Amino acid sequence: MFATLNKILDRLESMAMVLFMSIATLLTSVQVVYRYGFNSSLFWVEEVVIYSIICMSFVGASMGVRHGAHISVDVLNAFAPPAVNRWLHITAAALGIAFAGFMVFYGFQLFFSTLGRGQLTAALRLPMAWFYLPIAISGLLLVVRYLWVIHEAWTKPPVSLAEELAAAKDKLV
Repeated sequence: MFATLNKILDRLESMAMVLFMSIATLLTSVQVVYRYGFNSSLFWVEEVVIYSIICMSFVGASMGVRHGAHISVDVLNAFAPPAVNRWLHITAAALGIAFAGFMVFYGFQLFFSTLGRGQLTAALRLPMAWFYLPIAISGLLLVVRYLWVIHEAWTKPPVSLAEELAAAKDKLV
């Protein structure tokens, strides 16, 4: 179940990242051409690019958990025995789930309260609430990803740092 869900999320996140990156790149290029080629600009482009980059950041947070790319302090992992190392990963993931839970709760709260007020974006005049929704969605994705980390730490046998380095060395050679 986790493997299938993981593949689906990988695909959706990759497509979302490509979409948001394409939008930001294309519109920034168009804006440069308009500014320097035609001595004019499109008033809404900066806002769309900013929201695309924000959405990329939230999707990227989930992808970072999946690929182990977030900043971490590994000094305890380096000195701890494999059995303790497993619990360190599980504890870190549990703290991540707590943080993601706050993102989900307050993200949806922000979405619904802003939706109720009818606040609009400055240039696009679209409901601002829809641009707060990625906070809550990212929290949900993070919860799933951290549950995957716990599942992996629980089901795989603990490996010492020396064994991980040997395996990495073998992959390079």
